[in-house]
Amino acid sequence: MRKHNILVVDDEQDSLDLLQRTLRKECIVFAAKSGETALRILKDSNISMIIADQKMPGMTGTQLFQRTMEVCPHVTRVILTGYTDVEDLVEAINTGHVYRYITKPWKPEELRITVKQVLNNLDLESENERLLQELQDQVSRLSNSIEKEVRIRKLFERYVPEKVVSEILERADEHLFSGEKRSASILSLDIRHFTPFAEKHKPEDVVEALNKFFSAVSRIIINRGGIVDKFVGDGVLAVFGAPTSLDDHALCAVSAALDIRKCLGDFNGWLKDRMGENLAIGIGINSGEVVAGNVGSTEKMEYTVVGGPVNMAFRIQDCTKEKPNSILISSDTYHQIKDRVKASSWGKKALKGRAEEMELFEVEEILTPATT
Repeated sequence: MRKHNILVVDDEQDSLDLLQRTLRKECIVFAAKSGETALRILKDSNISMIIADQKMPGMTGTQLFQRTMEVCPHVTRVILTGYTDVEDLVEAINTGHVYRYITKPWKPEELRITVKQVLNNLDLESENERLLQELQDQVSRLSNSIEKEVRIRKLFERYVPEKVVSEILERADEHLFSGEKRSASILSLDIRHFTPFAEKHKPEDVVEALNKFFSAVSRIIINRGGIVDKFVGDGVLAVFGAPTSLDDHALCAVSAALDIRKCLGDFNGWLKDRMGENLAIGIGINSGEVVAGNVGSTEKMEYTVVGGPVNMAFRIQDCTKEKPNSILISSDTYHQIKDRVKASSWGKKALKGRAEEMELFEVEEILTPATT
């Protein structure tokens, strides 16, 4: 991993010194005691990540991040805060485009793990951009030959199902990812109590465990016809039904969730031998009409889905905290597959962002179709 430039901002010298000592092994650290100084450094240096205290005189961390949108919109932002009010935190994250917040007093090991995850992601994005450029160069050289299709298939089939690759190649439509409505199911997975787990173990062991689990999860999602939309910290967002249509997307998403829960047993066996403990997960699934396409700016784009059903999938997954390793689905998902699954109602739940309560169902298993 190449050494990245990181800017730390704090008006207290002791805190600034501690930040520099904590991070100087992983990266090149620039320091600033005010928002104005930080902005000047950003203009003159190639900064990959900013870590700023929220409460600073003259300019708060959130205000600084808002200003940085003009100077370096793509820099990753992490805020150190003593906030205890969840609503204030959410507002700060949304207005300041914050990647993650860390509560004070922060732990050096937690901060190092967060920074390592961010820098690994940046390196992966850079490598992906390089691979995509290489792919584009190959396509221009190979023109419409059979060799071109073979190489494209090999590259794409590492990330998406074979059926999706075939449809993309058949359509050959440059507007395929420009934006369209899709009926889809969204799967949101989160690893429970991951931060305490990460604090107890070496960063390299934590990353190894996370990568091992996510690799297994990704294979399951692709095998069930979905795509991995993104990794969100210690969570995964998957889509079934985009970029190509999937008639039984709800059943595919639920089947993938059950497969993931089953594979968790094997993973925990490995983890118990290696690190002496197990991990639990929670999965929420919601179905509905989403908007799918490339979202971002002229400098950086990513294929994703947006809309109410996506937000509700996160809210439903959050309800699984009541029961480790549970799989909860919305009533919208349940009514599409109620004859194919064994599920029990959790009753109606109030979900943030939704005016009416929604009935949630816990999935136990897929029912085998009766033979005639």
